[in-house]
Amino acid sequence: MNSSLSQQQIRTVRQLITNDIAYYIQYSKRGGSSSGMMSNEEYQLFIDNNNALVYAANNQIIDGMASDYALKIEPNGLLTIKNLKVINFDFVAQINQLINQVNLLQQSIGTTEQDITDIKNDIDTINQELSRQIHFRGYYLLNTDIQNLPNSANGDFAFSAESGTVWMYDQNWYNSGDIVPDQVTPASDATPLSDGTANAGISTEYSRGDHVHPLNITTTIPISDSASGSAGTANYYARNDHSHPLNITTTIPPQDSADGSVGTTNYYARNDHSHPINVETNASNIPVVDGVGANGTSAFYARQDHVHPQQLTYDGNVTATKFIKTGGTASEVLCANGDTTTIDSKLSRTYTGSGWIRLCVFPAGNSVGNPFIEFKIYTSYNSVQTIRLQPNYTENGITNVYGVFNAPTYIGTQYVIENGARSLFHNHSGSGTSAIYNAYIQLESVGSITIVVTDKSTYFTNRITEILTQDVVTGVSSGTVIPIQCNYVYGGFMQNTLQVNPTDRSKSSFNNGIRIGNFNNESALYLACSNTAINTVQAGQWEISKTSDNVLTINPSSLRKADHSVGLSINGDSTKITFNNNELVNVGTDQTITGSSDSFAGVKCGAIQINPNDHDYNEGLRISRSTVGNYSGIFLGCESNSTSGTIPYQWCIVNTPTGELRIGVDDQILQSNKGLIISADGNTLSFNGSVIAGTGATNGASNGSVNYSAGNPILWGVNSVGNEGGFFSSGANICWRAHPLTQQAVPP
Repeated sequence: MNSSLSQQQIRTVRQLITNDIAYYIQYSKRGGSSSGMMSNEEYQLFIDNNNALVYAANNQIIDGMASDYALKIEPNGLLTIKNLKVINFDFVAQINQLINQVNLLQQSIGTTEQDITDIKNDIDTINQELSRQIHFRGYYLLNTDIQNLPNSANGDFAFSAESGTVWMYDQNWYNSGDIVPDQVTPASDATPLSDGTANAGISTEYSRGDHVHPLNITTTIPISDSASGSAGTANYYARNDHSHPLNITTTIPPQDSADGSVGTTNYYARNDHSHPINVETNASNIPVVDGVGANGTSAFYARQDHVHPQQLTYDGNVTATKFIKTGGTASEVLCANGDTTTIDSKLSRTYTGSGWIRLCVFPAGNSVGNPFIEFKIYTSYNSVQTIRLQPNYTENGITNVYGVFNAPTYIGTQYVIENGARSLFHNHSGSGTSAIYNAYIQLESVGSITIVVTDKSTYFTNRITEILTQDVVTGVSSGTVIPIQCNYVYGGFMQNTLQVNPTDRSKSSFNNGIRIGNFNNESALYLACSNTAINTVQAGQWEISKTSDNVLTINPSSLRKADHSVGLSINGDSTKITFNNNELVNVGTDQTITGSSDSFAGVKCGAIQINPNDHDYNEGLRISRSTVGNYSGIFLGCESNSTSGTIPYQWCIVNTPTGELRIGVDDQILQSNKGLIISADGNTLSFNGSVIAGTGATNGASNGSVNYSAGNPILWGVNSVGNEGGFFSSGANICWRAHPLTQQAVPP
């Protein structure tokens, strides 16, 4: 019996396989299954010219050969699968098994008929497997993914990674409990490849879990760094203990330059490198003499022990910590011309012209400590002014500067300061602990003045700086004025108050107070006027004026009238007083003082006293009934800014339109059952609606007396808290409601 098959027999077997598979494809098409792996109208299964079994797309088959395919079985048994969407691993396993069985048939079956019978049995098995593959829906992560599969049919099954079991479909998906079979793809016994050019690979075997790839590392020495760098072309990794050759220079670093340079070398500098000294080495190029500040243009550094030439003359402001003169002592001061003077000599400076002079500066501070400084101003008129200043330092900075500013001993005939300081004030910049205060005087001078520091605190001397260092300036920012003070003996400005101390107490001399002269036969005193101008009016300013017609008027400055119709006025012979053109008093005529709805006789008074001089029901205050409500009353504790209405705790004594006298609080006088009421005939007294005395009394006495206890026991003492009463004995004393009674002798 022949144990091997001829080529013709193999072709016959493959043709049978092809026929069976083709039959299955046609069967699947007739059955209308859309999930079969060979149901696509574009594919066909055929044996190509090389006797290989091929499953390929129609448009890829030309003259019996496929340019590409989904599945192919070579005559030597090699199986190639390119499209797993059409063929899955279970089908591949069956094909491999079929090939192996065909090889076994070639070895063990002696006759072609037996081989064909066995192969047909295998084909039946394949058909069964294909039928199973039709219902396999795939692998899924979650059970719900399987339960939500669309178009499910009885017999479908799927594998769940969540449960690790096989799920079946019979009207509904359910967990069969069968364990998902292991992947049937065989494990590879080949040594894993080293990393290299990316490749999808063609192996159908899987890698074992403990496989190890060969090391893909280089054995060459790494190259040095370069300026431009390189992506590299090697397919090897670098070892973690590799090291690059040193990429350092062997040349001496250049000197620093004025412009600097990015550099072009591709080497690093060693950490112990040093640049050549970049200093001037030409002995003839010595440091320049100090002068006007300049950044300089030299590209060299200065040596540590360099010395500038000495400058013996200098024109400009000099700032230094100290100047030393050979032979000087600690009690001497070096003058600008080289002379010396003692510390006891006063600091002074002479000024000319007019403008503002800064006396000194009080720098910022944040602690308590108040120095003082005193200046005297001498003028060509031999007059002297004294200025004394003291800043108020606190933990929150300077809050104010206090001062004494005296007028000069000589003042011109027009009572102006013709030569000297006419104003002293201070301003500041910053706030809080950063505030810096400056003290200024304003000159009114036609000659020259000399300011001398005559006294200065020995404590906190660093808090008075820049004393008389500034020239006269034409303007400064405004500040707080320190008032000028006149002669203390005869009064004057004392801090912010004008005080007059008369030297003659005789009224006949008319000089025991403030005298204000006439201008165009007018004179005035202005209250709440502007402190920055002398010829303006502002809101709230009042004036007391003597007018050109010799009338004394008191009125707001903004409401001044030539006819004196606004405010209070007294005529020239002091016989008539008018207010808002209403005559209050006129000595020459009999008159009635008429009041208005919101005043008494046109005047609101703080207190009124009446001294009666008759006895015919006019020995005091007479109040008539109102022409509106027919009430008449007195109201105590009313609102001071209102002429009507009531407020809490306002008491009212009122004669009602019906003749009753009512006393009540707030609006009780309008209520018949509130307050104290005496009837119009004077016979009945009621309180809070209850008649307590007089005609119709419901409790109390009807004969006019008042039973204050209203028929209840009279109670006294701190222990009288109940309604019980009577005598009792405590054993030692006879008591009335816990109060012992003391018996005394009755005189004859």
